[in-house]
Amino acid sequence: MTRQPSVRATLLLAGVTTALIVSLVLAVVLRDPDRAEEPGGPPQAHAAQGFWVSSPTDPARRLAQPDPVRAPATAAVNVDTDATGHRVWRGTGAALTDASVQLLSQHPDALAELFDPGAGSGAGLNLLRLPLTSTDMSPEAWTWGWDGTTASPSGQAEAAASLVTDRILPLREDLQVVAAPWTAPAWMKDSRSVRGGALETAQQEQYGKLLVAQADWLRQHGVPLAALTLGNEPGYSADYPSMTMTDEQLAALGATVGPALHDRAVELWAVDHNWADRPRYDAVLGAAPGAFDAAAFHCYAGNPDQMAGLSVPAVVTECTGTDGSWEHAFAWDARHLVTDAVAAGSTGLLMWNLATDASSGPRDPASTQGCSNCRGLVSVTDAGVEKQPEFYTLAHLSRAASPGAHVVDSSATRGLVVAVFANPDGSIGVFGHNDTGTDQTVVLRVDGQPGVRHTVRAGELFTLREDHLSGGHTGS
Repeated sequence: MTRQPSVRATLLLAGVTTALIVSLVLAVVLRDPDRAEEPGGPPQAHAAQGFWVSSPTDPARRLAQPDPVRAPATAAVNVDTDATGHRVWRGTGAALTDASVQLLSQHPDALAELFDPGAGSGAGLNLLRLPLTSTDMSPEAWTWGWDGTTASPSGQAEAAASLVTDRILPLREDLQVVAAPWTAPAWMKDSRSVRGGALETAQQEQYGKLLVAQADWLRQHGVPLAALTLGNEPGYSADYPSMTMTDEQLAALGATVGPALHDRAVELWAVDHNWADRPRYDAVLGAAPGAFDAAAFHCYAGNPDQMAGLSVPAVVTECTGTDGSWEHAFAWDARHLVTDAVAAGSTGLLMWNLATDASSGPRDPASTQGCSNCRGLVSVTDAGVEKQPEFYTLAHLSRAASPGAHVVDSSATRGLVVAVFANPDGSIGVFGHNDTGTDQTVVLRVDGQPGVRHTVRAGELFTLREDHLSGGHTGS
């Protein structure tokens, strides 16, 4: 938020023209560091400077932009820009499941709130995870067809691709898509079913060719494909579309699929399973050096620090809210998915469903093992579209960190859970959560220079973004 200071002196300039008085007033206003911008201005894009808070309990105080305060600081975030890291931040996003396609197709306003970077109350997502098969959030089971030469998308796959190119991409021109299959076609598996089972080694070559052909089809049809994984959760077989693969299969596929994707300027991300599966990542990356460009992680088992020390960047590609409280969601997401994950090397955060309905669906009706209480970023019901806690986690993170940002070393008062980024526009962005249990007056100190102070209530998420290259840090 642009700050305009108050005029402290009375203008007693007899004989001065009205125009001169106006110019003097404006000059003083623009210099005074203690006055906040008056409300009612145009909405700010997420790259703008500003301060935002979101309360877990007060709906009126979500993505609110309260004025700075004059009170002494009670908590601080300290940043050393000389300690900026080399990891490049990719951004934020979520998955376009069949449930999300069905629900969002009728709600262009919700799509804008999710992806339009100029939406003042939006999430500002720039990443999208695109399932290449049905999932547990699909009313019907499906895969692409494959005859050994040509990949044939199902109607569901075409509908999802059309939603991306016709509706989402115009909102977010720099959108990047990460594709992931949940299963191979049934005839490639030992179960002869899309529901569970393992990839047959004899069909491994055909499966790899199918993945490359799917990437070609998506790119030829205008989908901005940035990356692909070999399969969602390759250590898990369930009664919904799913498939296990061994470490040897993942490495062998990586050695053939990776170079083919690289020729197409598409990355290959490794494993796509839980933090707790770290030994699998080491085995697969070690067996196929150079094949993988990043490692994809889920949050359902283990801890984020298990991502640390990989030979490639990490990305959190899936986590879902369920039916827990807003207070718990804000606290857990801020610590595990942002602060601890970024500290462990994560370069992006994608949640699970973009949208679900009032019954946490639509879901696979034949599955008893699929998620029955998964929460989308938005809930679409007969009453309208309602933003959920995870929407606000990503909205605050996207305001703090633009794509291309770098992680910055920082420290903070105990109880402030933060991650700090140096953005391409020269600004410093802070994502934070007040877990102190009490209201705090927070100040950002960049290279020892204090900025303005803001009140953050107990349990609130907050984002502070300031331009440290233009002398914007004033106050104490």
